[in-house]
Amino acid sequence: MYAKPAAFFLTGTGNSHQVAKWFLQGLGQQLPELHQIKENQPALPTPENDLLVFSYPTHGFAAPWLMLKHIFRLPRGNGVHAVVLPTRGGTRLFGVPLPGMEGTAGYLVALLLWLRGYAVRAVSAVDMPSNWTAMHPGINSVNASVIANRGEAKAKRISREILAGHTFYNGFIPLFLGILLAQLSLMYLIIGQLLLAKLFFAADNCTGCGLCRKICPKQAIGLLAGRPYWTYSCDSCMACMNFCPEQAVQVSSPSLLLFCCLSVVPLAALSTAASGYPAAWHAGMLGFAVEYAFILVSAALIYLLLHHILRLKPAAALLATLSHTKYFRRYRSPGVSLPDINKP
Repeated sequence: MYAKPAAFFLTGTGNSHQVAKWFLQGLGQQLPELHQIKENQPALPTPENDLLVFSYPTHGFAAPWLMLKHIFRLPRGNGVHAVVLPTRGGTRLFGVPLPGMEGTAGYLVALLLWLRGYAVRAVSAVDMPSNWTAMHPGINSVNASVIANRGEAKAKRISREILAGHTFYNGFIPLFLGILLAQLSLMYLIIGQLLLAKLFFAADNCTGCGLCRKICPKQAIGLLAGRPYWTYSCDSCMACMNFCPEQAVQVSSPSLLLFCCLSVVPLAALSTAASGYPAAWHAGMLGFAVEYAFILVSAALIYLLLHHILRLKPAAALLATLSHTKYFRRYRSPGVSLPDINKP
């Protein structure tokens, strides 16, 4: 039915790569055409591509910013078929698979594709092993295999439906919940995600190999004073943490407490001080803008100071010891190698 399908994936640990590959294999593509989405490196379809597949992770019950930017980079669709397959973090407890929740991640992208002239044939989230190793240990190999096998079966089932000329839409309950949680999703995307970026650091066993910077799809890791430095562009895709050969990338839980003490507490005092001013100052968009700028500037300055302190190996070793992620299992999608998530 399709002469030249192509898939575009955004990934940190390989989950979305696998889903995109499995879907194309379900179409009978032995050598699937896979393109990785990266910042400042738009992978665009050719005029010959008659089916486009988009696979990407769910962030905060919504689609990542980079995925939305990619949709706007696309040429007009002119009726070309599209399939939207967001991945969501699945788990398995006592042998029972538990689904993730994609919220608006699938149908928002589908809407944007439709507005750009694409004929969306399928929208469906695919559960893959949760990879948020900044917050929980990586899922063990047994559970990861079970969850991934179920994801592969679903991706190929959707392929068969599309080949048969059918459409495939599901996830309406998560969509409804995602709409209800839209304010929470927005706050995560505009501030929560940014503060999480400032929790990453390179521990004392970092060798300076530069792999974390090379594989970051957002190009969000800089180099300052000879050490990796996470910018606000980071969206916690987990590539750096899970592919670091030394497991040197950690998340600092003490930093979160520090951010709260040095930004949120003064912010409360600022709000109190502003209480005598007109309501427009401490409420509405103006008040939010002041608070937003204060939090981001405070976190950036604290992180900059902490980054320079971490140049002292004893300090870096101490912070790593205090980090919960030092004791976490890492995660990579089953069957995924480094070249898979670092395509040119």
